[in-house]
Amino acid sequence: MENMHIFLCGYESPHVVQQLLAKLSDEASITVIAKSEILQSIPHHADTILLSSYIGSQLNQRIQNLNGGHVLFLFKGDDVNLPLLKKQTLDKIELSTYSLTAGELKLPLFFKSTDLKSFLFPEIHAFPSVEAMFAYWVRSLPSDQCIPVDAKKAVRMGIQKETRLTSAFLEPSQLYQFTTEHKATSSLSIMLAAYNAKPYIHTAVSSCFIQSVPFQKKQLFVVDDGSTDGTAEDLASLQSQLGFQLIQKENGGKARALNTLLPLVDTEFVLELDADDWLDPNALSVISNHLISIPSDAAVLYGNLRRWKEKPHNELKLMGVANGRSIRSKNELLSYAFPMGPRVYRTSFLKAIGGFPVFSFLDGRMYEDVSVLNALMKRYSVCYRDFTVYNVRDHVKSITKKNRSSWSDFIKNLD
Repeated sequence: MENMHIFLCGYESPHVVQQLLAKLSDEASITVIAKSEILQSIPHHADTILLSSYIGSQLNQRIQNLNGGHVLFLFKGDDVNLPLLKKQTLDKIELSTYSLTAGELKLPLFFKSTDLKSFLFPEIHAFPSVEAMFAYWVRSLPSDQCIPVDAKKAVRMGIQKETRLTSAFLEPSQLYQFTTEHKATSSLSIMLAAYNAKPYIHTAVSSCFIQSVPFQKKQLFVVDDGSTDGTAEDLASLQSQLGFQLIQKENGGKARALNTLLPLVDTEFVLELDADDWLDPNALSVISNHLISIPSDAAVLYGNLRRWKEKPHNELKLMGVANGRSIRSKNELLSYAFPMGPRVYRTSFLKAIGGFPVFSFLDGRMYEDVSVLNALMKRYSVCYRDFTVYNVRDHVKSITKKNRSSWSDFIKNLD
């Protein structure tokens, strides 16, 4: 076997990357996909791709320029006995990868480069991690191209470690599921209000379109609330590619922005997605299945939250799952560990109360989620179910995080 090209994906230790380069570079060409601080520590002549939410186009470009041979993808924690791997005959390996089941992808990912050129990586969508992109991409491969390989054969191929690859660094008990039995009939759309969310908006929007069930582009309603950081321009570009419904307005706060969208929504239910959060790929399927069984007087369906801490260089660290709980009174609402999510509203009930209340307190620019829940609970019930498909990003730019001291004042103004 000749002409091997290896992609080192997402390694976080400069020392490990340097070791792999020294070990493998005499026998294979290598591209390192990593964060900027890792790339700064490796030889300048090495081929690199800066790790970001949307690297699909750069991967495709590199792969199209390969001249025959094979391509191996290694991820942090992986090592390879390359001489042993090269001794394998083509009829034994061909395309060798573990099958994707229950949202879980196991390695290695090993391809003929001629085959790989036909399996393009996504270029429009952004992902919360490079693993998320690969898991989504493998799901799109033709089933006859994915050949299950057991662990013993992987070792014979020279792969030293069988690696669990989920699409969001999740623990085995929190797998980022791609498939769910879909049996729902309730119609569901998504609304999103964005203000100065340029670093995050691409991932939020993309998460609506990489669902395990079909999602109609006209069922995503987005409003830019007078952003000044380039969010409006990014949304316009995404809208031209994906075709969702987009409104741009002067800044007036999130409640007013969402109320601008509400008259456009004609589905039975609508999910509110924050501009710095994202959905699991099976979110719409799971939510729709729960909507079948909620009480007829329920105005809101909600579940649990998966929480992520944004560290320097946009790295995400999983902090765990915040479990929701049932609430039945205003006192229980105000003692809830917000945010509540996902928030799925029954559209007719939301319209019946006039949409999201705009209080004089801070000109209605804070705690619109609590305000609307308080208003809805005066007439209807809210419904908790135990499911986790919504991802919350904790970052320093969060408006709520910057204004925690205003909560007590807000409560005094809540009727």
